[in-house]
Amino acid sequence: MGFVVNLIDLTLFLFFLVIALAAPLIDAQTLLPHTYFPRFFVDLKNWYSSEYGDFLVAEKPHFFVGLVWLELLFQWPLALLNLYGILAAKPWFGTTCLIYGVSSSTSMIDTRLVLGGSESI
Repeated sequence: MGFVVNLIDLTLFLFFLVIALAAPLIDAQTLLPHTYFPRFFVDLKNWYSSEYGDFLVAEKPHFFVGLVWLELLFQWPLALLNLYGILAAKPWFGTTCLIYGVSSSTSMIDTRLVLGGSESI
């Protein structure tokens, strides 16, 4: 059982590490001028937007900007806290993971409802 828990912790650590890096470097470009970011990250976001046809990233509708604010002000600090919780084996780690998961799931469902994809929910 210890191996499974360690594998789950490693998976969560990698997930939260990606979030901790991507949120301020990629997602914050939705809110701030592109001149604040290294050219590589601006090009990466532009490539992603055009390659995968992600019109939310390209057009920045108001609800999407609100969700990015939610991510940067609430979910990103929780991701940092969860990284610390994993490394320090804090007892509250499960609670903060649950809070992050509920917030993330809610924003994904909100996005689908706004975009008209409610039939498959």
